Amino acid sequence: MDNGTVMEAEKINEREFIQKYVKKDERSYRLIRGFFYPVVWILFHPKAYHVDNIPEDGPVIIAVNHRQAPDPVFIAFAYKKRAVRYLAAKKFHDGFFGFLFRMAQTIPVDRSRHTPEVMEAADEVLQRNGVIGIFPEGTRNRTQDILLPFKFGAVALAQKNDAYIVPCVNVGKYTPFLSRVETYFGKPYKIDKDADLKEENEKLRNIIYDMYVEYGKEDERLEKIRAERSSEEAM
Repeated sequence: MDNGTVMEAEKINEREFIQKYVKKDERSYRLIRGFFYPVVWILFHPKAYHVDNIPEDGPVIIAVNHRQAPDPVFIAFAYKKRAVRYLAAKKFHDGFFGFLFRMAQTIPVDRSRHTPEVMEAADEVLQRNGVIGIFPEGTRNRTQDILLPFKFGAVALAQKNDAYIVPCVNVGKYTPFLSRVETYFGKPYKIDKDADLKEENEKLRNIIYDMYVEYGKEDERLEKIRAERSSEEAM
C-alpha cells in the first residue's frame, strides 16, 4: 500500500470516528447533564445571567474563556434548550472517562496533527442549526494573563456558516463548596462574509476580555485593571 493510499485510509477512518459523535439524537447528552446536575450544584452553586441572549433557533457558536476543566459543564447547565457540542481533545475520548465525553457528544480533536475533518464535523452541526461550544484560547489558561491569544476556529466557523457568536465568560474561584461560579452570556452577533478574520478574532477577544473585567469576581488582577479604566474615563 503506497503512502497516498495510507493517508486516504487514515482520513476516512478519522472522518468516520468524528461523524459518529455528530448525532441528531440528544438523549445521551441530556441524560449525562441530568445525572451530574445535582453534583455540580452542590459543589459550585452555579448561576447564569443573560441566557436569553442565546438565539432560540439557527446555528450558534458559544465562545467562552477557559480557566478550569468544568467550564463546559456550567454552559450546559445554564442553557437547557439545545445540546451544546464542544470540541474537546481526543485524549479525553480515549481515556478512562472517555464514555462521559462520548455521551456528552463532544467532537474529538487530535492536537498532534492537522485535522480538517474536525471543522467539517463542526460545520455539519451548525448546518443542522445546532450549537457549538468553543474555547477560542485553545486550551486551559494557566497563566497570569486574563486571556490567552485566540485561535481562529470560532470566527472562521461563524463566518462560513452564517452562525451567531455568543461571547461568554465563567467567573469565580471554582472552589468546591466555598465559592459560586457565575456564567455571563453576551449579545449575539454575526460576522460578515467579507470581514477580515484577524480583525474579527481580535474583536471577539476584546469582547470576552471586557466581559471578564466587568463581571469577574475573586480575582485580584481585576482591581488594578478597573482602577486604570476608571482613571482613563475620568480624564
